[in-house]
Amino acid sequence: MKMHDVFLPDEQQRSAGMMAWLRSLPGPVWMTMKGKDDSRHRIVVTLLHGNEPSGLRAIWELFSCPPACAVTTHFCIANVDAALEQPEFSFRHLDDKPDLNRCFGRPGNCLSYHLARDIEERIQALTPEAVVDLHNTSGSSPSFAVSLSDDSEHKAIASLFTERFLHTSVHLGALMELSSPELPIVTIECGGVNDNTSDITALDGLQRFLTKVNIRRARPKVNLDVLHNPVRVKLVPGSTICYHSRQVGGVDLIMAKDVDKHNFGLLKAGTQIGWLGEAKLNCLSVTNGGQQCSVSDYFKCQKGKLVLKKDSQLFMITTNPKIAIEDCLFYLVPDKSE
Repeated sequence: MKMHDVFLPDEQQRSAGMMAWLRSLPGPVWMTMKGKDDSRHRIVVTLLHGNEPSGLRAIWELFSCPPACAVTTHFCIANVDAALEQPEFSFRHLDDKPDLNRCFGRPGNCLSYHLARDIEERIQALTPEAVVDLHNTSGSSPSFAVSLSDDSEHKAIASLFTERFLHTSVHLGALMELSSPELPIVTIECGGVNDNTSDITALDGLQRFLTKVNIRRARPKVNLDVLHNPVRVKLVPGSTICYHSRQVGGVDLIMAKDVDKHNFGLLKAGTQIGWLGEAKLNCLSVTNGGQQCSVSDYFKCQKGKLVLKKDSQLFMITTNPKIAIEDCLFYLVPDKSE
């Protein structure tokens, strides 16, 4: 599977609506919008996950009233098949294919890896001055950016979209891991997939990303909230999870249905965030940049309750059990003031 080069939607396609246009696409597509300076390039990637539509909706709005792009900008709409699987915008990836945003920079022979390599080759060939990859979180959340670098260029790009910046060393095979000082790539989590503000965040940020003349020389927001080196909290393979308002028997981990309300909030040590089954803390694993960490450094089991051991900020908390099992439960940063 490779990218298809297509033209921007014409007036007839726009009048038919976004979903009709999306269904008409031959698969993953690449589109180009000419800018005032055609010698420079920027790239917008979205729909790497088929259940995260804010980036697509924002791009569609831009097509209806195109901004005066400072430089030539390219749009990559990636996982069209997953997005169209019924019910639409419900599947991160198809069951018979791996997560596309875990295939970059890694060997593999299935179609998802071929597509990831095609996207990477197109980016490398254009040597763009900036790339943004637009996503949604599965649970309710404010917007934030994620980057492997916390230099001024990456922060400046992030500041076009959000006031929160996560500097991570976790490597999973995501597009942003191809970033370098010469080719900054920033992931933008526009907010929760069902949050009303997420589409607005994506659209407003894209307007700034497309029209700013000197994006690499821009200054980050003075009030940019930067968090460093989160740990990734996962279920041990084979463990079970459910979301409920109380302890449930026969399940390894029970999280509250509204646990995503804690996204980016500072939680005090001793705060309960769930319940544990017979395996207790043994159902959890914690990693930092690929290195295993001690679960007991971050959590305690108190009378069957999962309790934080330190003041912490949690984010990317999912309330989708499938994503919790396949990907992770959430990320955590211990309070730096401790």
